[in-house]
Amino acid sequence: MKTSKLLSLLLFLFCYSWTTVSAQQLSHFSQYMLNGYLINPALAGSENYGELKTGYRSQWSGVEGAPESFYLTAHTPLGKMNRSNTPTSFPYRERTGSKSLRQNYRTKDVLHALPHHGAGLAIVRDKAGVLQRTDVGLSYAYHLPVSRSLKLSAGMTAGFALYQVDEAALELTNPNDPAFLGSYYNQAKPTIAAGMLLYSERFYAGFASAQLLQDELSRHFWDKGTTENDARSRAHHSLMGGYKVYLSPKVSLLPSVLVKYASPAPLTADVNVKLLLDDKLWLGGSYREQESFVALAGINIKNLVQVGYAYDVAATGMSRYGRGSHEVVIGLFLHNRDRVFSPSDFW
Repeated sequence: MKTSKLLSLLLFLFCYSWTTVSAQQLSHFSQYMLNGYLINPALAGSENYGELKTGYRSQWSGVEGAPESFYLTAHTPLGKMNRSNTPTSFPYRERTGSKSLRQNYRTKDVLHALPHHGAGLAIVRDKAGVLQRTDVGLSYAYHLPVSRSLKLSAGMTAGFALYQVDEAALELTNPNDPAFLGSYYNQAKPTIAAGMLLYSERFYAGFASAQLLQDELSRHFWDKGTTENDARSRAHHSLMGGYKVYLSPKVSLLPSVLVKYASPAPLTADVNVKLLLDDKLWLGGSYREQESFVALAGINIKNLVQVGYAYDVAATGMSRYGRGSHEVVIGLFLHNRDRVFSPSDFW
């Protein structure tokens, strides 16, 4: 194998090895609880307002060429006749008072939510060294009430993944090596994801699968004798669930879990807990199995703006090389005229 091809192979393995630890080729964000739509398209349009969110993650701070991730998502309900209530939202507590809020929410005066559709857009970019992957997807979801307080939704995302290499940043022994000529490293592959979600104001459980089209990633990196299965994108499966516990009218606890599997990597799990104060401030932590501990904090400003921060500390030998990982999420709730509070924004 030529030196340049060996270099490409090593770079490719590096790009995906930092996610293989968490059993996936796809990017992982510590604050996925603030934007479940990143994982499950069934959340598109789940509330009675539109959501615009962006997040940035810098992994292994202090390591040159360490992975960086960025996303921009937007989703909104379609054809929703009743924008005052949903199974997961209730009126802004400063307008009604917390005691009456809880009492009214649990009475027959709350309107039954109607079936509706949802649509969304997600752009996710990962960069590690000279390698970059950009995913763009459009989503559709259908939300069907199964009881007064419970909904079942199903959604699908279709789009593409663009793989790129910054050839200008490579130092090649032979710049005219045919392995680096042409468009080998700038490829677009179609992607499909699907998911289902059962949810209410206090509970959610769902399942989602991404990269259902398992296309070849880099056949030109390998010798002819190498098995092609080693150079394919893998389907990623996620099982998620959580429950909101009211400790008092102004304090609630949100434990949740995310179980992930992508063959041939082993099954892994994230265990999370968040303490929500007056539906405005939250503190929490996560443990990512055999990978890291995460500290979480954030603020919800009048149910119109949401800001979150996470700091990861590696639980493995990687802590000797980097100073941890930083992540910031900013969200805007569009057309939230009634300023309803939605627990789904904290899942």
